[in-house]
Amino acid sequence: MRKLPYDDTNPADILKYSEELIGKTFIDILKVEFEGEELEKIISYYNNPKSKGGLGNLLEKYYYYYLPNSKSEPDFLEAGTELKVTPYEKTKKGIRAGERLVITMIPNTEAIASKFKGSHLEKKISKILMVWYHRVKSQPRTNNTIDFVSLYDIYSEIFEKDLAVICDDYYKIASKVREGKAHELSESDTKYLGACTKGSTADKSLQPQFYNKNIPAKRRAFSLKQSYMTYVLNNYVKPGLMRYESIFSKEELENVDFDKQIIDKISNYVGFSEEYLYTKFSLNTESKSKQINRSLVYRILGINSENAEEFQKANIVVKTIRVKKNGLPKESMSFPKIEISRFIEEDFENSFEYTFFEETIFLFVVFKENEEGKYILKGSKIWNMPITELENTGKLEWESYKKKFISGVNFEIGYDKTGKVIVKNDLPKKTEHRIFHLRPHASKSAYVIKGIKYGNGSDKDMDILPNGDKMTHQCFWLNNGYISDIIKDI
Repeated sequence: MRKLPYDDTNPADILKYSEELIGKTFIDILKVEFEGEELEKIISYYNNPKSKGGLGNLLEKYYYYYLPNSKSEPDFLEAGTELKVTPYEKTKKGIRAGERLVITMIPNTEAIASKFKGSHLEKKISKILMVWYHRVKSQPRTNNTIDFVSLYDIYSEIFEKDLAVICDDYYKIASKVREGKAHELSESDTKYLGACTKGSTADKSLQPQFYNKNIPAKRRAFSLKQSYMTYVLNNYVKPGLMRYESIFSKEELENVDFDKQIIDKISNYVGFSEEYLYTKFSLNTESKSKQINRSLVYRILGINSENAEEFQKANIVVKTIRVKKNGLPKESMSFPKIEISRFIEEDFENSFEYTFFEETIFLFVVFKENEEGKYILKGSKIWNMPITELENTGKLEWESYKKKFISGVNFEIGYDKTGKVIVKNDLPKKTEHRIFHLRPHASKSAYVIKGIKYGNGSDKDMDILPNGDKMTHQCFWLNNGYISDIIKDI
């Protein structure tokens, strides 16, 4: 048996040994053990996405010298430390975690502990040795370079605030499982600790529930969310890369519910008009910014920027809603434009729209028009789309657009009273759908139909259809009627 080059009972010594990885590629690790044809063969094996050998497996075998396993105990058992090899990516805005960090499976054949303390998860998450590599998708994965190594210790002082939220997240997930509602779990149910799906497809991952034999549920795992991992990278691993402002103190998170505190902070200003609040919080109204109410919300929460630590970690998106006198939101809510060629090749479960609504938490803040035509702050709520709604109604509505793009969009050319060209299409209409609909997302209208161009837009305003025609870029919108139902209790 090989003598280990580190003390596997000591987390600090394991970390010190791991820091020697910094600056090396995964090929560099393999070169210590292999050469010639054997080296080429093992590199090919780890570069093959279909092989069972991931980059974590590579380090376990050829750097830490222990056999990979699926045991429930931490990888470095005597040190109580788990090994996780995880990617990060460079973007125009800085660096971000490449994915969520999967910790361990949520049990579906046995009981689950109701509290985090003493749970199976606690053993796996208490100390994690994180090995971060720079993922460049255009190159073989063994060419990726390891740039950072860190020890995530959930019981250390710097993670005290996070621990309080993670304990609450665990309780919410475990409670749903124990109630026989594992089929209703969604990543957006919780803040930092998520319940992510495991399995190549939704159907393949369905398993009987321990607490509910009648309804199968997707196999899920406890994971640290990608948004939370990005914060860890930018604040704990490489401190100071991004500036964050905190809404809560450590004591606030330990003693009071996260959601309740947000709602309470905003409730202090319910009944005041937008104009009064702009003045109170010294907001410049001359710019006529469409985002001024969002800036106002952050000021009410006690921070000057929109980079709220807790919201960044939890992937909480602030949406301000102006409601007209008749009770309907002034407009529907838009999301990024789709690319039709990509859209028709996707399955719903792998689409941007599914991922967005399955992972995103919304803070809705409502301003309602009074009799004088002024908008008054009415209140707020934290909301996420129920997974059953997303995977049933949402899926049917999404697929109706996919089918229509594939079968062919028909156009009708008309003119208004001024002689301006009006192009209508037969995509499913907003009135036919409950949750969301597609409509144009471009500054100018533009079409090319049977070789003839219509509208005053240019190529950048159009997307290409399967038959070669072009139409104005489209994006999904949440129906204002659906939003009205969500906020009716405010």
